[in-house]
Amino acid sequence: MQIRQVEAFRAIMKSGSASSAAGILGVTQPAVSRLISELEKTIGFSLFDRSRGRLDPTPECRIFYADVERTFVGLEVLKHSASQIRERGAGIVRIANMPGIGLPIVSRAVTAFRRIHPDVSVAAQLMSTAEVWTAVATRQVDIGVAPKEIDFSGIEYQPFSGDAAMCAMSPQHKLATKDIITPADLHNVEYIAHTPAAKMRRAVADLMEGGGYKFNVVAETPMCMTLLSMVSAGVGVGLVNPMCIEGLGSIDLVLRPFKPVIPCDFFLGFRTDIRQSRFVRSMANCLLDARPRTNATYLASRESAAAG
Repeated sequence: MQIRQVEAFRAIMKSGSASSAAGILGVTQPAVSRLISELEKTIGFSLFDRSRGRLDPTPECRIFYADVERTFVGLEVLKHSASQIRERGAGIVRIANMPGIGLPIVSRAVTAFRRIHPDVSVAAQLMSTAEVWTAVATRQVDIGVAPKEIDFSGIEYQPFSGDAAMCAMSPQHKLATKDIITPADLHNVEYIAHTPAAKMRRAVADLMEGGGYKFNVVAETPMCMTLLSMVSAGVGVGLVNPMCIEGLGSIDLVLRPFKPVIPCDFFLGFRTDIRQSRFVRSMANCLLDARPRTNATYLASRESAAAG
């Protein structure tokens, strides 16, 4: 697969036609058609239905395009990083975190860091767990914060949080009257899940299957904020890291402990083969200091405020 083929495909998807894509790329329309044909041969399936004289995307095409866009977003991130390095040299710290750690934590850390180092800028990015550690391993970012699902060679991991998953639901949900939620309680209950690759999703699925309970997933999302918004709207219930609820304001939901315990361990990591600058070490300390002192205290204060 060649990058020019993928660029031609992306241009068609964005512009709607081969002729418009040719204009974007500065080539002829036959050249674009040839690139698409070569790409289809490489990947082994058709990208467009050509039966009506137009290029109508196939279902496989739309799935493939989503992955292509994610790749090009990554390239845009690299371009942005390069421009920042050009402008500021080494005076920039790049961090990536999985959304589950709670946006206020990152905001507090960046605020504290900027007080200490007013001449150093911070580039903060939200990524999936796999993307966070890939970005650290490939030196796209200096610091990552996410669960550790596999060990990446060359990354040093430090414990960041060790909370247990809690079950989030609307206050009007039938399970809201229970003090503790178990797999039996979730039998055939509308459930909002993380994506299939997520460690928590797999853990819940194994518990449900092991107990002979129906795991009724009605929606899934990689983003905790989206999951909690759907929970609040009454779409279903879902297990979350309690750290992610900080900063949600008055969103209408309650959280209940889940048994057996599913740990939500997050780690802070950076490469071991690079001598970390004092700015990177300082940012790591700011992130650690920005964590809530205890989620139990925070949750208690939240429910007390809601009751009041």
